[in-house]
Amino acid sequence: MFKIPNLTLVQREPILQAASYTFQEGQIYLLQAENGSGKTTFLRSLVNLVPKKSRIISFGQVPCSQVKAKVFYFESSDWFNPNLSGKDYLQFIQQQWWSPIPLDPETQRRQMQDYYKLPIKKYSLGMKQKLLIDLYRVSGAQYLLMDEINNGSDQASREILYQQLIDLAQEGKLIIIASHYQDEIKIIVSQALSLKRLQLQED
Repeated sequence: MFKIPNLTLVQREPILQAASYTFQEGQIYLLQAENGSGKTTFLRSLVNLVPKKSRIISFGQVPCSQVKAKVFYFESSDWFNPNLSGKDYLQFIQQQWWSPIPLDPETQRRQMQDYYKLPIKKYSLGMKQKLLIDLYRVSGAQYLLMDEINNGSDQASREILYQQLIDLAQEGKLIIIASHYQDEIKIIVSQALSLKRLQLQED
């Protein structure tokens, strides 16, 4: 589990005010909020990419030195360096997150074996999304924070993704996902949360 105690987020306008919540492992949480209301900012705050006013966000009993290996967040395929290959990224994530998960089964499962050695500048948006999904899997992280992970994927690819999310949750992973495909993804989530609900939740 991980706890958010008294989290306050302010950008142009207040997003959260003294919000507290405890997320449980083995669950898939869907963040619900209007576009532009702070879902991405909230996810960024959990990995210290934006300023926040809060006590320490606690990831279970994990020492601070080991938190990196437990949490994975890659906001968008826009973050990819176009001159690197999918293989470069998969190897980097595997090494930096000290993951024992092998690469080849992942590329075969996502049908990336024909292009994952090519530079990303040659990838379509759908190909980039397949790579992005595999980064989460290869990381081996316990806590997975996903922002529009299914954006740009066709219906068949989204269905594969939803089954993968179910499998990951059954492995004990804790998943928080923000998605425009809320009607589709609601059928697999453990709980749908609005930012307003986080504000009302008692620690």
